[in-house]
Amino acid sequence: MRQYFWLFMSFLTIFIIVYGGSHLYLYIRLIYPLRLAGFTSILIKILFIALGLSFPLLHFVARGQNGLIVEIINYISSVWMGMIVYLFLATIGLDLLKLVLKLTGNNILQNPRLFTYLVLTIALSVTIYGLSEATNIGITRLNVKIPNLPEKLERITIAQISDVHMGLIIQGKRLEKIVTLTNDLNPDLIVITGDLVDEQALHMEELVEPLQRFKSKYGVFACTGNHEYFAGIEKAEAFIERGGVSLLRNRWIEVAGGLQIVGRDDPTGTRVGGEKIPSLAEIMKGIDPKKPIILLYHTPGTTMAELQRLGINLQLSGHTHQGQLWPFRYIVKKIYAMPYGLFRSGDTTVYVNRGTGTWGPPIRVGAPPEITFITLEKR
Repeated sequence: MRQYFWLFMSFLTIFIIVYGGSHLYLYIRLIYPLRLAGFTSILIKILFIALGLSFPLLHFVARGQNGLIVEIINYISSVWMGMIVYLFLATIGLDLLKLVLKLTGNNILQNPRLFTYLVLTIALSVTIYGLSEATNIGITRLNVKIPNLPEKLERITIAQISDVHMGLIIQGKRLEKIVTLTNDLNPDLIVITGDLVDEQALHMEELVEPLQRFKSKYGVFACTGNHEYFAGIEKAEAFIERGGVSLLRNRWIEVAGGLQIVGRDDPTGTRVGGEKIPSLAEIMKGIDPKKPIILLYHTPGTTMAELQRLGINLQLSGHTHQGQLWPFRYIVKKIYAMPYGLFRSGDTTVYVNRGTGTWGPPIRVGAPPEITFITLEKR
């Protein structure tokens, strides 16, 4: 716990410096050149400070607070957090354009009022688009070939959801939509690859009824994500299990007369609760290597070599959100060898889901939410 405290404080410090610095930069570049005075100037300064402080205060200082006013403030501050990214990018982009135009003798962007209005228009347009993209859940259909698939399991189907992040913003109605979309696929098996709940740990009671409405032939299975630990693993586990979902915590189970599903806890558990997460080899003791093996593991931190050595045919993961906001996908690519999408090597396949919900800003740009629908075929 002490290690987690210092890790959390380090993250909070870095976040406040970066987030606060972004606000200061944008104020200097967009607001200060307008030379506003009087009440308007004071109002905008107060608004900038309030928007800059609201997200870190709600998420890191006043965690666990609830109520309509808190939810409204959280929604506004979360949208603003996403918009800040595009205010920042638009400012830099137009600064470069202004420099090019100035070299050619065109001074149109030297007008500070026009410059600020253009930045606001671009950032607001991208934010509105991102709000729409985040609610448009698509279906990604995949065929995965497995060499040791029994004939009776030929074309068995799996629906995967990931990173819903139930909390202050994503609540019961959004989960109900996800359940309906999933059930419409008529899957044989449903898996949830972590972060079903958010660290705010609110509205978890709303999980139970929608989860109970999942329909599949062989059941619903899940693994933990990092946010289950941030929310409180015992509380999260209780609500998930009440919803009729089998949470596979460092164990495996055989379903459908031959399909072996392994669930491994997210490594965050080691940092937050001091738990020792067993190795995959330990978890898989007693497993039949002649039968198909599917691994549910939230963070795609494994390697193809490790999966192949253990005989795992399919790993399903999430966590990365494909960056969620462009251009963060490029950072994700630098961090993970398998950042998002489909990866194949020999008899092993890995799919990293882009996420079905959102974390932080309820916005997605260039990384639409998805439910993965997988059909298993014999190689």
